[in-house]
Amino acid sequence: MQLKLLSALVLLTSMLASCSTYQVNVLSSTNTIKDDKTGVFNFENDSVKITYSFYGNNAPVSIQVFNKLDKPLYVDWQRSAAIVGDDAVSYMPNQVNISGSYSGQTYSWQNRPRSLAGNYSSTSGSISAVADLPKNTTFLPPHSQASNVPILLTKDRFNLPDSGYRKEKINLFTGDFSTRTEIRVADFVKDKSPLKFKSYLTLYTQDGNVVKPMAYQHEFYVSKIVNLNTEPFYLPEFQRQRGDFFLNTKIPQTTTAAATTTN
Repeated sequence: MQLKLLSALVLLTSMLASCSTYQVNVLSSTNTIKDDKTGVFNFENDSVKITYSFYGNNAPVSIQVFNKLDKPLYVDWQRSAAIVGDDAVSYMPNQVNISGSYSGQTYSWQNRPRSLAGNYSSTSGSISAVADLPKNTTFLPPHSQASNVPILLTKDRFNLPDSGYRKEKINLFTGDFSTRTEIRVADFVKDKSPLKFKSYLTLYTQDGNVVKPMAYQHEFYVSKIVNLNTEPFYLPEFQRQRGDFFLNTKIPQTTTAAATTTN
């Protein structure tokens, strides 16, 4: 009994103390198959199996490719992208970090007698960044797989009018204790969704000098938004880290008061 009361107190304290608001977004797809238990999206044919997951903050695009062929398969990230609206966002990073160091010494004899020593100065320094070259291609041997998380899809919450939400009561869980709370929910069909995007992947096989490309395009959209004033990790679906769930968080601005002392 005491344990249940403690769990309830922890949950209620967290709900009351949290000033942040959370937006849990649920994705659907028009041309991949969603796993009901895990929420990941799958596409499969005789050559390849492609799996997508978006669980996390700001919708990380996690792509897993499994090579079903008896020969090597290549994923060309330079020719792959997410298409959001009319904008293509490359799956290959476009920045390279550089590391290195420098040093040098100088002597100056200008306008000085030869009997006197010249002026001497030296400089030195270092750059602490680490070089990280973009990875254009992933090599997949026969019957092997690899994963990549090339981009984040979102940065901000979706702003909807209050009239776009309905109120709903749900259970929030912590340990063996649950409590009912009210949330705001909005549902969408594809054409009315606040976020629609496509994933375009270029794969290829190579036989000698002959390259045989394969292109796949998969479509996704936000089908549900849940607004919360408490941590989403109390939601059973979010605790299972479902691949069709992603989170946007709004953290309120804070102000720091200056401290003063008197003698």
